[in-house]
Amino acid sequence: MTDYKEYIYAIYQEKSFSKAAKKLYVSQPWLSATVKKVEQQLQIPLFDRSTNPISLTDAGRYYIEQIERIMAIEEEMQRHFNEMRSVNNVELHIGSSMFFCTYVLPKLLTDFCALYPQVTLTFTEGTTSGLTEKLRAGQLDFLLEAECPSGSDIQTFPWASEQIILAVPAHYEINQRLEPYRYTFEGLLRRDELEHRRPPVPLHHFKDEPFLLLKPDNDVHDRSLTLCRNAGFTPNVSLYLSQMMTAYYLVCEGKGITFLRTTIPEFVTPTSGVVFYLLDDPQAFRNIYLSYSRNKTSPIHRQLIEFMRGESPGKNWSRR
Repeated sequence: MTDYKEYIYAIYQEKSFSKAAKKLYVSQPWLSATVKKVEQQLQIPLFDRSTNPISLTDAGRYYIEQIERIMAIEEEMQRHFNEMRSVNNVELHIGSSMFFCTYVLPKLLTDFCALYPQVTLTFTEGTTSGLTEKLRAGQLDFLLEAECPSGSDIQTFPWASEQIILAVPAHYEINQRLEPYRYTFEGLLRRDELEHRRPPVPLHHFKDEPFLLLKPDNDVHDRSLTLCRNAGFTPNVSLYLSQMMTAYYLVCEGKGITFLRTTIPEFVTPTSGVVFYLLDDPQAFRNIYLSYSRNKTSPIHRQLIEFMRGESPGKNWSRR
């Protein structure tokens, strides 16, 4: 069928053949003949010419509804292609922990950068509360964290899940007593293999050991206290730290034990100075969420979202 929708829509808007013809810079007889042609093809009238001003028939109302749907799709397509053409030296800001910004995201997003060389990625470290404020203020495009920001202005989905384990200096005497539960560095990385598998350790065995904990305003800090409380003790905290990587390296130096995400050993140099223990507590498992403003709907934002949905952060992570 020949496309005459703009003519019919103009008549609908103007409620007059003569006014529509003037608006379209065509003659009224030609416009009337054109509409008649469309109605003959459809075998049903679109306009009731007995009313003043001219009105739509039931078929005409349906026709206009479909025209408006088509127009909306065409406008969205045009807007999408305009945005894609205008993408040039775009900078996307992603907020997360120091661990993600340093070890995970640069490697993970290498393929995305290759697909979109005009995009520059900027990583911002900080606390979840501080980064969430920046996300809401438009200073960040995305937030990757274990905590899920609330609010109708933020869109969130679980990107991955991870496990919290215990890292202990290898020379601590308690490791001898807990040998059936103990993982070496290599054993932890290969824990899915039957010969390297160890049962979770009862956490109460560590009630007298010095703990290195993250400071408050951190999900792992709260989980650490809950894990210890569920095991029947309050941890003996020798030092509070801002970064999990700092806590890990202090464990390597024998300064205390700490709760650690299982992915850290995948990104650091293997060492015989640390051993690891799995924990049997629901608090030892958590989701990692990708959050972004509902107003961020440009093509490049959507491309990054779809890319992240399809990417796994590490071989020992569990995708949701």
